[in-house]
Amino acid sequence: MGKSTYLTALWAVEKDGRSGHLLTCDDFPSDSSYIDGMRNNWIELKEVRRTTFAEPTEIVLPMRSSRTGNKINLAMPDFQGEIFQRVISNSISSNIDEWCDRSDGILFMLRMPTTSPEMLQEQISPKTEPRLEMEKVVMQTKDIEVAIQNLILLKYLYSRMGDCPISLCFSLWDIADNANNETMEKWVKVNHPCIYNFVTEHFTKFRFYGISAQGASYEDLSEEEGDKLAEKTTKKQRAYVYTDQLSYDITEPLYFLISTQDED
Repeated sequence: MGKSTYLTALWAVEKDGRSGHLLTCDDFPSDSSYIDGMRNNWIELKEVRRTTFAEPTEIVLPMRSSRTGNKINLAMPDFQGEIFQRVISNSISSNIDEWCDRSDGILFMLRMPTTSPEMLQEQISPKTEPRLEMEKVVMQTKDIEVAIQNLILLKYLYSRMGDCPISLCFSLWDIADNANNETMEKWVKVNHPCIYNFVTEHFTKFRFYGISAQGASYEDLSEEEGDKLAEKTTKKQRAYVYTDQLSYDITEPLYFLISTQDED
C-alpha cells in the first residue's frame, strides 16, 4: 500500500535529474502522460488517486547511479493492490507470476499502522465471546488480519523469487513516526515481530524503511502548512525515508535493491 504515491513522488523529485540522490532520472519514458498526471496532483498537494488498472501497467524509468554512473531501466508495475490479494484466495493472475519470475528485487510497501505485538494475543483473549452458529460463517479475504495477509504475500513472493534483495517500506511515516531515534530494524522487530521474523529467516539481503511520500497529511491542511510543504517541494525536501536517521533521498530503498546485486 502507498506504492502509487511513492512512485509519483519519485518521478516528481527525480524528473529534472538534479537531485544528487543515489538514483536520478537519466531520460524520460516514451510516454509519461499517465505518471505526469499523478505528479501534478502530488505537486498541488492533492491525494494521488489509486491505480484503476485491472492488470499491471509497467512504468519504465531510465535511471542513473550517481555513484557509479551506471544506467539502468527501472521497471515497476503499477496496479491495484487487490490483484495481489488474489494470492490469498489462490486465484493468482498469470501476469503477477510472470512479473515475479523476471524481477530482480522486491519493494514491499506496508501501510502504517498495520499491527502490534499484541495482535494475536488480543484475538485469542479468554474474554472473547465464542461465535455462535459457526457453520454459517464464511471466511473472506477481507476478514483476514492485514499482518497475516502481508505474511501470505511475502511467502508467495519468496516462493516465486527466492532469496532476492528486499526493501520493506512502512508508508505514512509522517503520521505514525514513533521510532524514537531507534533504527528501523529494531522498531520493526519490536512492533511487527511476525514480519521481522519471516524476513530475517528467509531473506539474506533486506532493509527496513519508514517512508513518507506525501511529506504530511493533506487532511485539514492550513494555508501556512501548505506553503511550507510547497517550499519543501521546491527544495526536494518534502518526501523522505527513515532508517536510523531521516533522509530526503527517497531512492534509497530502490538503490539498496540494485547495489546488493552489484556486490555479487
